[in-house]
Amino acid sequence: MAEEFLDIVSENNELTGESAPRSKVHAEGLWHRTVHVYLFRKNNDDIDFLIHLRSPLKEHNPNKLATSFGGHIKAGETLEQGTKAELQEEIGLEIDYEKLLGGYWRKRDNPDNREQNVIYYLEFNGALEDLQFNDGEVQEVKWMSVEEVKNSMRKNPKAWAGKIDGFIEKSDYLKEIL
Repeated sequence: MAEEFLDIVSENNELTGESAPRSKVHAEGLWHRTVHVYLFRKNNDDIDFLIHLRSPLKEHNPNKLATSFGGHIKAGETLEQGTKAELQEEIGLEIDYEKLLGGYWRKRDNPDNREQNVIYYLEFNGALEDLQFNDGEVQEVKWMSVEEVKNSMRKNPKAWAGKIDGFIEKSDYLKEIL
C-alpha cells in the first residue's frame, strides 16, 4: 500500500502548497492537518462518549483507549472530505457533514507530530453493532459517561491515548454548545 501524502501547513495553519509523505512529515516535524471527531449521545442530564480501543499496530498510542475518531487530512482533501473519509475508514460510519458540531482548531506542537487539529462533535444514536472496523485501527468501542472517562483516566492514565486535561476541555466545550 502506498504511503499517504499530507499537505504541509504553516504554524498559523496556512497551506504552503507543498505536500510530503506521512513518514517525512513526522520525521521532520512538519506542520500538517488532522481531524478528531468525538461521538456522543445524550443520556438524561449526562453525556456519554463513544470510546475505542486503538489497534496494536498504531504508530502512536497502540492498544490504548481513545475518546475521538479521526486522523490525517490527506493531501488535496478538504476538511469535509477528510472528516467523512476518516469516519468511514475507522468505523464504517457515513455522516452528514452538516450535522457536525464544533469545528474549532487546536494546535498540537509535539516534536515528532506537529498538528493543526480540527475538533468536531457528532451526536450518534445508532447501534454499536452496525459499526464496522474497516481499516484495522479500532479494536472495539463502548459508551462511557463523562465521569466514567475522567475516573478511568485518573486511576489508569497509561491506559489512555489522551490526557485528562484535554478530555475535560473537550467535554466542557461540548456541554457549552449543547
